[in-house]
Amino acid sequence: MSTPSSTTDRPIRLARKNTQGIIAGLDMWNLVTLAAAAGIAIVSINRWGFPAFFVSMPIWLTLAIAGLAQYHGVAFPRIAAQWVSLHVRRVLGGTTTRFRPERPQIAGTLNLPGRLASIQVWDADGQAVAYNPFSKTISITAELEVQGFLMLEMPERNELARNWGQVLAGFTQRDGITRVSLQERTVPTTILPARQFYAETVTRRGLDPESAVARNYDDVLDQSESFAVSHKNYVTLTFDLVKLQGQIKNLGGGKSGILALARIETANVTDALRSARFDVRKWLSVREWAALGRTAFDPEYLSATQSRLQDDAGVDLAAIGPMALDEPAGKNGIVRSDSGWHSTMWIHEWPRTETHVGFIEPLVFARHPNSGEAVTHIFSLVLTPVKTRSALKRIDDEKRTWRTNQRVKAKRNQQDSAADNADWDALIDQEQSIVAGEGEYRYGAYLTVSATSEERLNSSLAGMRNALTRAGMEPQILYCQQAEALMVSALPLGQGMK
Repeated sequence: MSTPSSTTDRPIRLARKNTQGIIAGLDMWNLVTLAAAAGIAIVSINRWGFPAFFVSMPIWLTLAIAGLAQYHGVAFPRIAAQWVSLHVRRVLGGTTTRFRPERPQIAGTLNLPGRLASIQVWDADGQAVAYNPFSKTISITAELEVQGFLMLEMPERNELARNWGQVLAGFTQRDGITRVSLQERTVPTTILPARQFYAETVTRRGLDPESAVARNYDDVLDQSESFAVSHKNYVTLTFDLVKLQGQIKNLGGGKSGILALARIETANVTDALRSARFDVRKWLSVREWAALGRTAFDPEYLSATQSRLQDDAGVDLAAIGPMALDEPAGKNGIVRSDSGWHSTMWIHEWPRTETHVGFIEPLVFARHPNSGEAVTHIFSLVLTPVKTRSALKRIDDEKRTWRTNQRVKAKRNQQDSAADNADWDALIDQEQSIVAGEGEYRYGAYLTVSATSEERLNSSLAGMRNALTRAGMEPQILYCQQAEALMVSALPLGQGMK
């Protein structure tokens, strides 16, 4: 640990996940299941007597046990509900989607499954604005310039992290921003620019392309092709149109007012990021926005997309979605789309000890354990701003829950645990940070690993789990929710798993 005078080298401690629940570590799913078990038992004995009580015992006892069970902090009844939902959808044909190009389609809709098909993507002076009619929100996405961040000295990293924290804190103080989503996408790329430059050099200088040196250089380029990797970072801001309807009305109302609002917010966010020493490489156009979804669903299409430049960059909006989407029977942790196999995980635990800025470096540079190739993945961090008053109220509620749990344990003659004390310390730290002016976000992190075959997906998952272990992060596969989770990662819409 650094000395107090060395503020730029100090380690950081992430907020601890609360384990207190509503009471005694149980959440609403647990309590509802326990209430159902108690209701069945009470009705049985009061209505039909002890014989019915014992006959119904397998039902209420099973519910009671399930109501007390948890897996990685998630209530077992919730997991069971998701499993039932998946199989109901499978019986109804909801786990298989096929796109029929010849089928008439409503103008303005997207080739996406379910309610996502109603999303509209508008062009605001070359910038994509995604409008969600169900949530009454718009989203704008920027590609950030963060090249070499992990190669900077630690003081510079910490300085940039503090600047970024100030930008995020500013977002919590503004009405209308409902989500801030950060994404890091690692995908194979092409070395086509290097090949073109080499070919131009050979022609310009009149070199012999059949010489030993030229052949060796061609071999180097061929070997480099399979190890070429692209790391890109995006930020998506989602705005609540209901809260901003007054401003939209002043800008002309309707679609034109919304587009004017998007242009204003684009300038505001660009200035805020620039003041924090983060450059916006570009705000995504409609074609570039669509390309993020298309290449996530169809990894084999990456090279074709990356070779397009200038006005041809990206893909047409009509080609954004998958031609096929399947949740294979018996494989609840996998979803298949076109040429891709995907598995999405929720980051259940973050480093429990003091760590440093850039601790996700092993995740960013994760490799296949056998071939050494980079793991294709999308890491998404979905942040929901919380107003200061709401944040302080949440901390007061959790303090009361903590004290209630302590009184219950005292009556049972149970000793305090280190986990309970850590929960209390975390609440105090959060309260002090909020009082000091730092913003608060509710957040969820999701990691989608993709490959072109199921075998390569299993290898990718093994390499990614090794990387997550080194980073001190614990993942949990989102069983029975893979199709929805893939959409959260593939489409820059500021969505999360609700």
